[in-house]
Amino acid sequence: MALLSAAAAGCNSGGDGSAAGPTADGNDTSQSAPATTSGTATPTDGASAGQATTTPEPPAGTTSPPASSGSAGSSGGTQQQAAARCTVTDLKMTLGRGDPGAGNIYYPLDFTNTTQHSCTLNGFPGVSLLRGDGSVIGKPATRQTVKAGAVRIAPGQTVEADLHTLNQGVRDGGCWRTPTLIMVYPPGSTQSMTLSTKNPVVCGDTFDVGPVH
Repeated sequence: MALLSAAAAGCNSGGDGSAAGPTADGNDTSQSAPATTSGTATPTDGASAGQATTTPEPPAGTTSPPASSGSAGSSGGTQQQAAARCTVTDLKMTLGRGDPGAGNIYYPLDFTNTTQHSCTLNGFPGVSLLRGDGSVIGKPATRQTVKAGAVRIAPGQTVEADLHTLNQGVRDGGCWRTPTLIMVYPPGSTQSMTLSTKNPVVCGDTFDVGPVH
């Protein structure tokens, strides 16, 4: 009887051990191991995979540097570009005296940054000469065949674009009438700035403008 009980107990404990023991152990390991591997690894990989989607090849090591430096650089660059363009409210415009030489006259069209932050101008301003009633004299200035580039303007700094025409008599066509105003669109702007002036008096039907530099 003792042997049969022991054998029965052995069989019962073996059956319960494989059913109950693994249930307790197996539930802890099979739910904590897969749960931790899929639960912990998946979010971590999910986060790096999300960044790795943007930068596919380097998953883990690159997610940190490129994501932080790359995204910060690109967003910083985008924000800088978006915020950096000088608007008409950022600028003061003046027109300098003509500098004649070899039949040509150049007038410096100056832009001064009046803000406390840097901004940029890139390209050619749009320039027209006006009568007192606002009508255009002749035609707007054409662009010179010179390469343009972005110019960063620090607070208080002045940059210029050169207006060009000819001395009277150098070329046929006479001279346009004396302007009352000059109207200027800074590069990239849809708003204009105006200035009272009697210059330039365009002669020889030559009136062009260079890029901001």
